[in-house]
Amino acid sequence: MNPVLDFSPTFRKTLRYIEWLLVSALLLVYGLDSQSNHSLVGFLGILACLSGFVGLSWILPSYRPVWQRQIYLLFGVLLALLIRLLGLDWNLLLYFYIAKSCFLLERKSLSVTLVGITLLDVLLYYWTLLQRFQNSPSWILNLPGSQQIWQWTLAYIVTHIAILAFVVYLSLVVITEQKSRHRAEALAQQVETLAAALERTRIARDIHDSLGHLLTNLNARLAVAQALRDRDPIEASQAVDMAKLLASQSMAEVKRSLQIIRRADFDLNQALTALMEQLRYNQDLSVQWDINLPPLPLSTSHHVYCIVKEGLINIQKHSHASEAHLQCQFTAQELCLELEDNGQGFDPTCSYDGFGLKGMEERVQLLGGKLTINSALGLGTKIQITIPL
Repeated sequence: MNPVLDFSPTFRKTLRYIEWLLVSALLLVYGLDSQSNHSLVGFLGILACLSGFVGLSWILPSYRPVWQRQIYLLFGVLLALLIRLLGLDWNLLLYFYIAKSCFLLERKSLSVTLVGITLLDVLLYYWTLLQRFQNSPSWILNLPGSQQIWQWTLAYIVTHIAILAFVVYLSLVVITEQKSRHRAEALAQQVETLAAALERTRIARDIHDSLGHLLTNLNARLAVAQALRDRDPIEASQAVDMAKLLASQSMAEVKRSLQIIRRADFDLNQALTALMEQLRYNQDLSVQWDINLPPLPLSTSHHVYCIVKEGLINIQKHSHASEAHLQCQFTAQELCLELEDNGQGFDPTCSYDGFGLKGMEERVQLLGGKLTINSALGLGTKIQITIPL
């Protein structure tokens, strides 16, 4: 069975050092007590008990069954009570083992143990008081002896319960703090794991957005050059030239994307307009746009830019469209993006490989928005995105 608390090596050492400190303090108090006549037997008995505590300090049955933990605590409590019987009337080690019981036992077992310790302690005090009363008649004051003893016993019970409550409360505070720290460490580990997963997803998404289509075209051109290098060297050379151009474009795209992401004065309207302007070089595609967006946080602007860019790449690569239209507007509550083409369309209910649509969906989710795709085979595609402000 597991203990209430997961004992770290540092915590075990701390408990051990505290116990050694208490043993040293009791030994010093016993040696400096000049009012008592110390017998050799009493001294050896106390020394043996304190040595027993030193031995117990090296043992902490935190992962043992409950009954073994209770025996361990009972042995420590009996040693503390025996020290009092031998004339050293200090309960420091008794309360220290009460604190240990809070660390080692569950609430139900702890309650039974605390009641048992209290009964043993009170009975020992009462018996010790009777012995002192019988041996020292001068203890009798103005009240009858029995009433005097009961008053002192009641006062001792109240004091014991008060100290017991304080020790238990302090121990529970330590337990709560330790559990909170362990939960915080576990949560920090989970956050670190999630952050790593999100970072991997972000890198994959950004690589796809920046280089995916260019590298695909580059690979296709190199495949053409490889296939034609023997039978048509001229066309193969043209394919190599195009591959070189695509490689240069890839490098320029990486540089431009990094500049866009890092630039503090990034203007989303200008960046989207530049994207649309680039499509004008495609003679097979007629593009129109209406872009009017407010200033946005840099991270939001970056996500919106990548969403629109991925949509335009999909139009170029897959739609076979002759017309495309981008509209970006806003209200007081949200951004409204709409990208439409008259291409071949597709079935939105089918799953498709790649990071394109998935990357768009992930970015929209990060912004707390909604993405709607309306498309059918032969009827073009309309992508509508709303993002709350």
